[in-house]
Amino acid sequence: MGVETDEIRAQVDRLMRSKTFETSEAHRRLLQYLAEKTLSGEADRLKEYTVGLEAFGKPTTYDPRQDSIVRLQAGRLRQKLAAYYQTEATENDIQVNLPKGGFKLTFEEARRPNGDAHHAEIQPPTRKLWILAGALALAVTWAIAATVWLVQTRRATAGDWSPELEALWSPLLHSHRSLVVCLGTPLFVRFPGYGFFRDPKTNDWEEIRKSDRMQSLIKVLGDKDLSASYAFTGAGEATAAVLLSKLLASRKPDVLLTRSNLLNWQQITDQNVIFLGPPKFNLQLQAAALTQDIAVEPEGIRNLRPQPGEPQFLADHILAGKFSEGETHALISRTPGISGEGEFLMIAGNASPDTLAAAEWLVQPVRAKELVTRLRSRSGTIPKYFQVVIKVAFKQGIPVQSTYVFHHVLGEPAKDAGKQ
Repeated sequence: MGVETDEIRAQVDRLMRSKTFETSEAHRRLLQYLAEKTLSGEADRLKEYTVGLEAFGKPTTYDPRQDSIVRLQAGRLRQKLAAYYQTEATENDIQVNLPKGGFKLTFEEARRPNGDAHHAEIQPPTRKLWILAGALALAVTWAIAATVWLVQTRRATAGDWSPELEALWSPLLHSHRSLVVCLGTPLFVRFPGYGFFRDPKTNDWEEIRKSDRMQSLIKVLGDKDLSASYAFTGAGEATAAVLLSKLLASRKPDVLLTRSNLLNWQQITDQNVIFLGPPKFNLQLQAAALTQDIAVEPEGIRNLRPQPGEPQFLADHILAGKFSEGETHALISRTPGISGEGEFLMIAGNASPDTLAAAEWLVQPVRAKELVTRLRSRSGTIPKYFQVVIKVAFKQGIPVQSTYVFHHVLGEPAKDAGKQ
């Protein structure tokens, strides 16, 4: 196995006492159970039914075809393990993984991520930098508070499932693939002892270290023990994830939630994925090279194949000095997955309220009815793949009005592609 049994048991104990696992008794129990089965050589023979009985205390009448708890919790355990090694692991940790397709854990020496630490002497912060740190802390606090408020006040109407909602969600709900909701997470740089910094112009570790804003901070604070953090997201993206998960969970039992920095290519290949947030927060979308008619750019929406009467570009407008107010645009895209297999649903914009407003068009029966009416062809059906542009006005970070602008049908002749 390459690693001593005592070391493995010590690592499993560290995982179970970590912050990542402290609120997940079910995942601690499953991790310990699978670790012991792996060490005893029994994991290769484990079946879903056996895990349900022994790890989750299911009765002998338990039927994995009707109850997906084992598959669901195994998927979430993989996410928990990935989150631990992203946020809490040290260079002495042993890497514990749960490969897909079985219940046997793997153990190997962990590798520290490239660019995770740099060494230089930290200088005392100036008053200006303390103000910056305070502003960042306030922004994070606001995001958390706004998320809580939005979750409480904007409830998905899952009980009002309508024919239009069925038409929009059918390809994802009736697929044999699992469904993953991926929350786009921006890159923050952690300055130990001072707080977090984000350069909105980039979401790449190497680029952000070279940016003018970052270099200004490094000159004052130094770059000792700088590290990447993906612990925060926008209030709009977080609330959209709640709305979508709440709506879909009652219709599809194996809906999983993850962050873009934890989503791996195996999941993207094997599962249907809903991406929330701008493409720069979901770097996999850039690498996937998807064919699209319409794209989100840093300043607005670019219409790559404009039809008669359609604009080539829709610019976003944020009020000067008021980043929580403006009029922007969101893009809803449903496309084939990698190599044409499965489905992708992308909900994106440049401002956090965009994502929330666009998600509401997919969960609220009234909005869904209008969207389906816009998409419906002369034959009465809606296209399998499409892109829809939504205009969003927001105040105090809350979308107060959203309207349909135009849409394109993907893979259809130009004359049927959009309507105003």
